[in-house]
Amino acid sequence: MRKKIELFGFGLSVEISKKKSKKKELANIDYQKAIKLNFGPGPNWKKPDNDWYSVDIDPEIGDIIVDFQSFEQLPLPDNCVSCVYGSHVFEHISIYKSQTVFNEIYRVLKKDGIFRIILPDAEKSIKEYINRNSDFELFKRRKERAMKNYKQNYTLFECLKEDFLSRSGQVSLLGENTLAHQNAWDFEALQANLQSAGFLSEKITKTGFQNSQSNYFSFEGTYPSEANEDYRSLYAEAVK
Repeated sequence: MRKKIELFGFGLSVEISKKKSKKKELANIDYQKAIKLNFGPGPNWKKPDNDWYSVDIDPEIGDIIVDFQSFEQLPLPDNCVSCVYGSHVFEHISIYKSQTVFNEIYRVLKKDGIFRIILPDAEKSIKEYINRNSDFELFKRRKERAMKNYKQNYTLFECLKEDFLSRSGQVSLLGENTLAHQNAWDFEALQANLQSAGFLSEKITKTGFQNSQSNYFSFEGTYPSEANEDYRSLYAEAVK
């Protein structure tokens, strides 16, 4: 598009190129195909095929750009998604928004569509804290990070607390004084949220690392990811 502007008394004609919109690209999705979503995939994930779409706040990573702190709905029609994957991302969503996100995932999934979710296992961390296990790998890592980044000598409880509340490492995207972790589940609590979204209890199962009912998620464990840290992760799947 060409536009006329006035600069220092001279009339100029300039070419303005419009950046391609991610939202506009979504209008070209063939919903007859097996569309697949990965929530917050991180920079190391490579799409197994072109039917995968990433959901993220970061425009450098996301095909579908979503700010979960002001989330209302996914820009997708009902019953159009074959599977959803999310590893260590839903704990970053506010307690005021997480149920809405689960509701939307249920809405867009096709019948027999599968949702695989991996979370920090709060129950495991609590047990390690009660046992006063300062050698628990996750606690050691958080203690070292706190000293390096904040010059703080974390107590064991502060190491545990980061399962539930932690500082954001995405200041450029989320702003200062924001939280990274702001939610947590054990399997029972997760099951309750998924049932509220519409999943039947008998179709919600606890699984394990690289243990899935579907081959959609065969990429798990093939690249650096928190999903690989089975010693401190909770794995579950829900089928619509």
